[in-house]
Amino acid sequence: MELSSFARIGKGVLTKAIGLQKNYVEVYSKGPDVLNECQSNCHNCIIHQKKEELRALGFDEEADKIHCFCHTCPSAVWEHTYTEEKRYINEKNRYGYQPTLKGNAIKLLLLYHFLQPDGHGFIKDVSIKELADAVDCTAATIAACNDVLQDYGYCYFCNSGIHDRYINIFLPEYKDYHKTAAEGGRGYITMSKDMLSDLCMIESLNTLRLNLKGILEVDNASYSDVQNDTYSSVTSQYQRLRGFLPSYCKRNVIQKALEQNDAIFDLTFDEHNVTFKIREKYAQKNLREKMLEDTKESLIDHVDHINTVLCDAASAKHPEEKERLDTILSMLDINPSEKYPSLCFTLADYEDLASLALQYSLRMVHMAVSQIYNKYILQNRPVEKIGALARTIIRRKSVFFAVS
Repeated sequence: MELSSFARIGKGVLTKAIGLQKNYVEVYSKGPDVLNECQSNCHNCIIHQKKEELRALGFDEEADKIHCFCHTCPSAVWEHTYTEEKRYINEKNRYGYQPTLKGNAIKLLLLYHFLQPDGHGFIKDVSIKELADAVDCTAATIAACNDVLQDYGYCYFCNSGIHDRYINIFLPEYKDYHKTAAEGGRGYITMSKDMLSDLCMIESLNTLRLNLKGILEVDNASYSDVQNDTYSSVTSQYQRLRGFLPSYCKRNVIQKALEQNDAIFDLTFDEHNVTFKIREKYAQKNLREKMLEDTKESLIDHVDHINTVLCDAASAKHPEEKERLDTILSMLDINPSEKYPSLCFTLADYEDLASLALQYSLRMVHMAVSQIYNKYILQNRPVEKIGALARTIIRRKSVFFAVS
């Protein structure tokens, strides 16, 4: 059983699996940075004088446009401003409700995301024995977990029909992970295979839930602070953490549960709070860079493989050899043709395709590459931007399946 190096896991699915938070109020501060004109010695600056003249004439909008030059001034001193605001959080309304899962069922659900689901969440021919080995449990436990996951609506499974004790899996929410909030998406986290391995080694259910909660919180902090190149940390109140745990989980229980495993986080505790600081190798920004590079290399290998088969098919003379190569091309979704020109992508094209693979899936990008070859390269139609065309093909395909 081959696992992907990285996987996308929906925040909504994961939040429901570990337990929905009780309703709470989140207080946060925000505000734009303001230029301190005195400390920046702005009064001797030509830009400052021009801004003042424009404002005196009532041209505030023009003055604001000139103000953007101040951001590049080496003498500029900027100060933070804060405006306290409140957000009322109801996770049940945000994500919907599904019952909380036990430890092995959570691990199995995470594992399924590493088995290369297609763009719609289908996974074919998975060995129950290999699943049991990966989760470190028995085959009977896998069967029981699958029953629970299906009863609760997290996934659906059936016998593969090809091999004994092999199953097919369907993750119903997987197709929505890439969607924006306006399209009904709830976002997703990116998890590495190493992180999955560390999570599967956690024996305590509360420790597993708390680690996954920390991963979700740190991910949210990372994307709300995209200008910060450092890996993020978040501070959570014990009172907040108790909101998704059993009622007996008070401060000392939470602290002991977290102290049982420190593979993913550096943890600090005080009287009211716990601070999760994710280890550098698991920081989302570092993971994304590694994912992009790995995905780009995978796409280069995929296109190289297609080009090798195309070259062999173009020069094949014996009918048996030609039939064999046509079968391989069919498996790659390449249409038969008398001539087979090569696929030629630039490094920038591969980078665009890798970004698409992170948003949608590698399989969807493979599909788009085949469509580009069939409908454009074979027909000698010009393509200005490979990445833009691939995105259009993927989105049209997604809309088609959504409608059907």
